[in-house]
Amino acid sequence: MKVIKGKTVSKQGEVEGEALVTDNLIAFWGATDWETGEIVEVAHPLRGRNIKDKVLVFPAGKGGAGDTFGYYYLYRNGKAPKALVCNRPQPTTVAGALLCNTPMVYGFRENVIDLIANGDIVKVDSNAGTVEVIPRRNRRLSK
Repeated sequence: MKVIKGKTVSKQGEVEGEALVTDNLIAFWGATDWETGEIVEVAHPLRGRNIKDKVLVFPAGKGGAGDTFGYYYLYRNGKAPKALVCNRPQPTTVAGALLCNTPMVYGFRENVIDLIANGDIVKVDSNAGTVEVIPRRNRRLSK
């Protein structure tokens, strides 16, 4: 288990969930399906994967002012991630997290993409600005 320290957008508490990791930027306007939570951007490596109830780990958001509304539509439809963990805060992504009370931690000393793998269980504490990672290889296999 490892704990990495970052900065927090606002104090939204703690959540725990499965990590969905990409080294590509994420857009919530036009690149995600607001009704399903599926990433639909044609060339995105996570195309076809669903962000609903995941801890989304990504370098940064992308897009313009509409990105905030895209995130809000995901949230309104119950398809948003549990938390956002990223290297760089993009203003419209931050605004979406604030609008929807989504825990968001960013600004790590190391590239967060190198520290968390798909399927890891991640506990995000936006009060402390920490992310605790339980690698999937350390979890017990259920029968």
